[in-house]
Amino acid sequence: MNFKFFADENIAKSVVKALRENGYDVKDIKEENLFGINDRELILKAKIEERIILTHDKDFANLSYLGHSGIILIQYKNQHPLNIINKFIPLLKGIRIEFKNSLVTIKDNFIKINRNRGD
Repeated sequence: MNFKFFADENIAKSVVKALRENGYDVKDIKEENLFGINDRELILKAKIEERIILTHDKDFANLSYLGHSGIILIQYKNQHPLNIINKFIPLLKGIRIEFKNSLVTIKDNFIKINRNRGD
């Protein structure tokens, strides 16, 4: 699947780089000079660009009622960038889940998907 992502401030540069090296289209808040953008603005920007937000920030779950193009909340116990790279990228390569328009919480032992019911 061809995923387009928008990496929140808390996603490490090394994770963004590894995603790109694996063929994923990733925009990074840090590279876009959008430091401090509030979550609602990021959701709107990602929606306009049809990008799925990558984040570790649980606050996005509270805003998922807003129309969005997808949010992936990465919540591994070990949030070290190398662990994220080693677990998340293989997951993306093997997964056949439609992330678009969904709030997806990824933990060590499960993936929870909440579909966006409308805009």
